[in-house]
Amino acid sequence: MLVVVLMILVVLTALTTALTLRIKQSRRRADYGIDYQEARYACDSALKYVLAVLPDRQYKVVSREGLPDFSDLFWLPQEDYAAYLQTWLDTAEEDKLQQVLDLSGLSEEDSALTQPEEEPSLTELLAKLVRRMTDPNAGMEAEAEPASAPIDPLKLKVPGPYGVPWPLVSKPIELTLGECAVTIEIEDENAKMPLGWAVSSNKAAQAALTTFCEWMSMEPEEIEDLQKQCKQIQEQKTFVIDPQPILIKSRLSSTAAPAAGASPASSPLRTSRQIPGQSAQQTAQTASQSSDVLRPAIANAADFGKLFHSSLLDLESLGRSRRDTGDRNESPLRYLALWGSQEININTAPRQVLEAAFTLTGEPKKIADAVIQQRQSKPFKTLNELIELLPEETQQIRAATPYLTTQSSFFQIRITSCCGNARCMAAATVFKDQKKVETLAVLYGR
Repeated sequence: MLVVVLMILVVLTALTTALTLRIKQSRRRADYGIDYQEARYACDSALKYVLAVLPDRQYKVVSREGLPDFSDLFWLPQEDYAAYLQTWLDTAEEDKLQQVLDLSGLSEEDSALTQPEEEPSLTELLAKLVRRMTDPNAGMEAEAEPASAPIDPLKLKVPGPYGVPWPLVSKPIELTLGECAVTIEIEDENAKMPLGWAVSSNKAAQAALTTFCEWMSMEPEEIEDLQKQCKQIQEQKTFVIDPQPILIKSRLSSTAAPAAGASPASSPLRTSRQIPGQSAQQTAQTASQSSDVLRPAIANAADFGKLFHSSLLDLESLGRSRRDTGDRNESPLRYLALWGSQEININTAPRQVLEAAFTLTGEPKKIADAVIQQRQSKPFKTLNELIELLPEETQQIRAATPYLTTQSSFFQIRITSCCGNARCMAAATVFKDQKKVETLAVLYGR
């Protein structure tokens, strides 16, 4: 009987434990569902907010003379990256240094910036004790004035073309909506390499993207896989520079016209009343034309944005960080434009993007060097200024003009909303022409 009682107690304990765990899991799922709904609502509200204020915002590039240049930093290994910034720190002017420190949210006296100090050796401790015994005042003065530790260059944030880290156009907007913490980031899509070039019929544009992938240290197998994926996307839709509006003909155009000799009453489909003085065939043709839809040219970009974010493209592979970039986690995906933009802004693109664009024609390195040196102090207002800067490259620059711009119009809005353990993310792309803003596509994720 004792054994039976023990077995019953064990079974009851197991059942109670299992029931308790299921109840907790059910509550956790319910709480997560509620948190996610709140995070999604906050994400939608933040998107409406940024779309409402975006028309009045003007994002202009700034002069960055005397500041570390972002153009060559993204592809540098971690050691070279730190060495470059350390060299700039050693020669930086005080106001420029303070500007970078403010952007990084740090100060010169902040201990978080400094590198950890090495523990003194036994010899140094004995020497310090001897100094105290011989001259205590001198020892106290030495302790009262500790040497300032150097700034860790890896903690610094390098200003981009808009004065904030590349590719952002403004400081991230942080909001609190109810119990949700929301962060809004706006990126310049024209500062990146358009992936649409790889799905165009222009062989030179395809080669430019291949060159960019090689500069990004992608393996030959990875480049080959990307080319195959782009070919599949091209079978769905071919990328064209300066596309025309899309005319979508309704099904009415092929079924509305009645057969010859048929009376209006015997027509299989009648959608409008016959106008006096018109034949039945003319009336059907008018109804057909009025039901056609004309999509604007910008709708082509929305189509490519959806294709590039579909299962046809392996974004996970493109998002893998390069091993030699350390904690910066640089990857090719960060520098690829996936929303159908067709132009590169010469004022905001990093070096490798510029050189890839100028491989279409001319000497890419020579033109990119001139662009980077000039825009550091005075950004370009028109492409004619680039021709005036390099008159010997006029023909080559004009040939690349359809792929270049000096004013960005494609922007990506990234929203992250967190509530409890739930997180909702949204990515939207917009086309901005002065105060006119048009939303192209919106994607949600977790």
